[in-house]
Amino acid sequence: MKNAVKAALIAALAVAGAAACTSEPTPSAAPATTTTSTTTEPAPAPSTSVVTEVVTATVTNPAKQPALVKTDTRVGYGALKLGMTLEEAKATGLAGTDLVTHDGVCWANERVSVSEQYGVVRISLPAGVSTSTGIGVGSTVDDVKRVHPDASEYRAGLSATLDATSHFNFIINSGRVVHIKIGANTADCVMADL
Repeated sequence: MKNAVKAALIAALAVAGAAACTSEPTPSAAPATTTTSTTTEPAPAPSTSVVTEVVTATVTNPAKQPALVKTDTRVGYGALKLGMTLEEAKATGLAGTDLVTHDGVCWANERVSVSEQYGVVRISLPAGVSTSTGIGVGSTVDDVKRVHPDASEYRAGLSATLDATSHFNFIINSGRVVHIKIGANTADCVMADL
């Protein structure tokens, strides 16, 4: 049914179009002849157009490959880790440049001790830093013993196990922590360097 309506409509349009093309013009009265004089002005110069074209290009940079990240899980302070070589320790910027040796086996300063054989064997923590267990300069002996029940007397303070290969040394004065060191359980440096 719809096709029949469409066909009828198309046929009607075709007939109307053909009639418009073949009809004769209507006669009109002959034009009257009059004489007039006109002065023609020169045509104005064509106006100049300026076309400005803007081209937009989309540049897609390929996605950067993720950098290979080496995760160092050794115990330490920031980038400075127990077991690092002397060169690695210096490269962190945390070991200082004033390392000296007393025996040709270890290099040390107030921040770090580095053994030729074992690498970094002692890291002294800065005064404003706390351990992962919350002990910092100013903590009491009781605070240390509460979070480190295995803490035992050692030299001028307490020593507590950190993990299977390292320990904390808490230097105590008047019942309070005044300095904290992280130490390797295996070291060959003289006691003065530890």
